[in-house]
Amino acid sequence: MLLALLATAMLLQGTDTTVSVRPGTRLELSSFEGGISVTTWDRAAVRIEAEHDRDTRIDIDQSDGTLSLHGKARYGPAEVTWRLTVPAEMALQLRTQSGDVRIAGTRGSVSVETVEGGIEIHGGRGFVSLQSVEGNLVLTDAAGRVNLATVDGTITVRGAKGDLRASAVDGAILLDEIESHNVEASTVDGDIRLDGTIHDGGEYHLSSHDGDVTVIAPAINATVSVSTYDGDFESDFPVTVGGITAGKRMTFTMGTGTARLELESFDGTVALRRSGARGARSSDAPTAPSRP
Repeated sequence: MLLALLATAMLLQGTDTTVSVRPGTRLELSSFEGGISVTTWDRAAVRIEAEHDRDTRIDIDQSDGTLSLHGKARYGPAEVTWRLTVPAEMALQLRTQSGDVRIAGTRGSVSVETVEGGIEIHGGRGFVSLQSVEGNLVLTDAAGRVNLATVDGTITVRGAKGDLRASAVDGAILLDEIESHNVEASTVDGDIRLDGTIHDGGEYHLSSHDGDVTVIAPAINATVSVSTYDGDFESDFPVTVGGITAGKRMTFTMGTGTARLELESFDGTVALRRSGARGARSSDAPTAPSRP
């Protein structure tokens, strides 16, 4: 056992280098296999720590306002575990075939793509795009235009401000403490929860084929459209419905009706909950893990 551990240690080596960058430089990282962890500091430099075997080298290229990183193996795809420390305002574009991605403290734009791995981001400004085929997406305290997509995984967003679009195939979408005039969320198999402010003039469209759709807000002034074929409709707010068409489609006005709220579930309950009301956040609602 000891000999095996020593042999593994001899095959592994690390890269640890720091590269100075100018303000406005964008970071691009392309990785085949291995996790990516990014933290921030107030220096105009990027520290690159990478764990890999002796047959892999780390290529670093800086040109045209972009710092590009990738691992290149002598035989086959490279396996690298990345730990980066970057300026907080630096724009990030990260891609990995297999591995989790975690970013903390960024105040720049963020684009992350994975095939197999979770993504967890704290921060992000301007434009934030997270995409995974198989993995959970967790985003907190972002501001700007947010676009999240996963095929098999849960999407959890907390404290976001700005336009928000989220889509999943097999997973819930949980949006809490949201301040947005434009929210679009859709999933095939999973619940959707939107907890935040319904702004005057805002557009909100939530759609699940097989799951509950819940809106939690202190007040709702909106023209509301509800569609549920094989489910129920519930509301903590007083609602007057003029009529229900075939397939349980209904439209009604709440308050001034200045926002537009479209809620759809083929096989689930559509609910309007008042913030702070008992049961507004069901204990049975799905929760995403704290780490993807």
